[in-house]
Amino acid sequence: MTEPLLTPLWQDFDATWYRTAYKDVLGEALSLPDEGLQHWYETQGAFSGHSPNPYFDEEWYRRNCSDALEGISNQTYRSGFEHYCNRGYKTQSPHYLFSERYYIKQGENLTPSALMQQGYKNGYDHYLRVGAAQRVRGHLFFNPDMYQQHRAADDGLEALAPFCHFLLADRSLPDRVALSEYFDPIWYAKAVPQSHTMVEYGYVPNLLYFFLTDFTPNGF
Repeated sequence: MTEPLLTPLWQDFDATWYRTAYKDVLGEALSLPDEGLQHWYETQGAFSGHSPNPYFDEEWYRRNCSDALEGISNQTYRSGFEHYCNRGYKTQSPHYLFSERYYIKQGENLTPSALMQQGYKNGYDHYLRVGAAQRVRGHLFFNPDMYQQHRAADDGLEALAPFCHFLLADRSLPDRVALSEYFDPIWYAKAVPQSHTMVEYGYVPNLLYFFLTDFTPNGF
């Protein structure tokens, strides 16, 4: 097996992002140096459901990977992220707008065996380093070209690929404009009023997330 060319972006702890994302709950840990903050995450934040970086959504992963949730319950794993790094990366989706299964179907050079030969750990590793910049779709509900049309042009993140920009930019955008041809947030908010309430009270980050996590055909 070929070793990854570099450590996958989704595998690193991002101290700068983490401080910003969890500033309201870190308390005294907020002032820790990067190494100390990583230790705090590994011993406390991980079990509490924190994500280690913008590329991995811990809450989403726990909702959608029963094996990880069982492993956390029986203390085999401290977090969904630990499960993903150990075994989930082969098949599971680490974020609600990236699907490993969907992405590897986008080209012959994206099969698991081809990715290993190229030195990538999985499809998500390849997507973050190559595919996102080329605007290859990583999920049915995220069209990078549509996002590019709506994203802010002067926020200091202009050089980022559409998906990476989405992870770091204004998280309310998905409630104002469509990210793909398959979901209209303005229509959905009117059709399913409780979805807007869930967003307003902070239970979910946006309407699309609500749709993808709590989708019930007969209800929504």
